[in-house]
Amino acid sequence: MQLHTLKAAFAAEFLDIEKAARIEGARFEPFQLDFLNRAEQLVIWQKSRQVAWSFTAALDAVIDSIIYPGNPHIFVSVNLDEAKEKIRYAKAILEAIDAPARPRLKRDSQTELEFTNGSRLISHPCKPVRGKAQARVYLDEMAHYKGGLDREIYLAALPATTKGDGYMRIGSSPMGASGLFWEIYSQSMRPWPGFVRRTLPWWVIRSLCKDVQAAKLEAPTLDTAARVYKFGSDVLIGIFENMFVEDFQQEYECAEVDESVSWLSWDIIRQNQQADLLWWHAKSTDEAIVLLSKVNNAIKYNRIEPALCGGIDIGRKHDLSEFVILGKSTTGQLPLRMMISLDRVKYDDQERCFADIIRMLPFTKVLVDQNGIGAQLAENLQRITGSIARGVDFTNQSKELWAVGARTQAERSNVPIPQDRDFAYQLHSIRKKVSAAKHNIFDTEGNEQHHADKFWAWALAINAAGSGGVYFA
Repeated sequence: MQLHTLKAAFAAEFLDIEKAARIEGARFEPFQLDFLNRAEQLVIWQKSRQVAWSFTAALDAVIDSIIYPGNPHIFVSVNLDEAKEKIRYAKAILEAIDAPARPRLKRDSQTELEFTNGSRLISHPCKPVRGKAQARVYLDEMAHYKGGLDREIYLAALPATTKGDGYMRIGSSPMGASGLFWEIYSQSMRPWPGFVRRTLPWWVIRSLCKDVQAAKLEAPTLDTAARVYKFGSDVLIGIFENMFVEDFQQEYECAEVDESVSWLSWDIIRQNQQADLLWWHAKSTDEAIVLLSKVNNAIKYNRIEPALCGGIDIGRKHDLSEFVILGKSTTGQLPLRMMISLDRVKYDDQERCFADIIRMLPFTKVLVDQNGIGAQLAENLQRITGSIARGVDFTNQSKELWAVGARTQAERSNVPIPQDRDFAYQLHSIRKKVSAAKHNIFDTEGNEQHHADKFWAWALAINAAGSGGVYFA
């Protein structure tokens, strides 16, 4: 590979890579030189495990510190142990640089190195980066940052790279089709045009693959088992034989495996999203009542449909309820027009709000979750609204009916939805599983923040449209 930057040339000239990696026979992987060759401000890698991306990030930081002194280099890792590991890598790299070119250390700790030329290497556990101009930022395993910190860390770090010649390098193995790393890399939710994208599956890494050149051409055309046994190293074959195939594909082949089991794929969701869709979202009872006049005006001036249908999912946790309202067009389209999300609102207040909404807008039918604590609310809404609102039971059979109906309409592009991140994720979070008794079960999996309340309210509204009478102009 050609050496296009001073950093790549410096590494080739002054660094003993075998000593730095502390692995006998080690040599530069092609992606490592490509990493050093990158001059763009924003680069993101979706990568296999065990490709030495973290080591390479430390290598880039150390060499950049020497060639361009005086700048901060900031690593963000998933935990403190990983943060300390970056500094260990940096020290090993320093020791492997020819003495005349090696900088002197002014400060040396487990999470920070400072050189006499003014350059610094600062390694954080998972927390935001602020207050350092012209920074070089490395976000390691960003897809695995916990508790929504991926977005907070990214938003804090990006401005630090915008002054001077700062830059950001992001690398991670995937963790399903969700999170900010996935959004930036795949551009599935919106374009992220400033990034250069790189993919590093195991078969482009010499330490994991017996014949990289042949594998680059042939491995993508084979299934996982075939390419592992044909091109994988003995170590990789051992790993493959002791993992579930789906886990191996995600950890080593850059696959977003949950896409294959999600009831609504991102392709289906995207084909229904409309950037200019007219809709409203209320997050309190007061907001919902205030928005009524806007919705009625939109109906009056023919900006939205004059007939509506709805679905209400009553939350079992934290008193969270969702009311999704769809327009009923003469073409069979069911665009989302309004959504009411009530979190920790008393059920009496929810009842009054929903009753006012149903009575003051032109609904044909609203289906209400009447399981458990929703039974009384559903019964009262039915009485107050003259049976426009009707209670329904959530069972495995009914949920399958609603989920299939929602997907059928979505596959036909009949359900325009807004480009709303949370709503899209809830639609995508539904999984179809088969129980031990061979029954289909539709539910979320491994998500502590929600139970797809918005999906079920939306699915109920779609079902209400088909069973509540069709509007004709």
